[in-house]
Amino acid sequence: MIRKILFLFLITATLILACEMPETVSPLPEITYKSFMLENYRDSLGNQGKLGTLKFDFIDGDADIGSIIYDYDTTEESLEKKYNVFLIPFEKLPDGAYDSVETQPLKYIIRYNDKLNRVGQNKTVKGEIEISIQYSIIPPQDTLRYEFYIVDRARHRSNMEYTSDIGFH
Repeated sequence: MIRKILFLFLITATLILACEMPETVSPLPEITYKSFMLENYRDSLGNQGKLGTLKFDFIDGDADIGSIIYDYDTTEESLEKKYNVFLIPFEKLPDGAYDSVETQPLKYIIRYNDKLNRVGQNKTVKGEIEISIQYSIIPPQDTLRYEFYIVDRARHRSNMEYTSDIGFH
């Protein structure tokens, strides 16, 4: 009798421990800067320039990362929702401080991907995003860094992150 009770207890304990609890993550996306690499490149016409590669991690509790707006949809509302990665350039001054550059933020698109679609209780999605920035014209500043963030389909804005210094000259 004691063996049966002990066996039943072990099976119950195993089942309870095997159940995965849903991960509770905020529906606001969160990003973490990883790296920015700048290298020389030559385009298909032979023009020289620089190619920057920004890498960062993301996590989103409700898995609504990625734009579902089609390229041919150009209404004002769709253009506002199409772009979901924003990079704001800052120039490094001689005293080591940073000052914003008078320009529009760089805008990029994270496309919707079926692999990001989640059903069930745990909708958390996380991964790494890599964005390529082509510099056909080298910025006049010696050193830049970017402040960047992402926006999900519910228009939740992530935290702000900064790249490391990017030396152009």
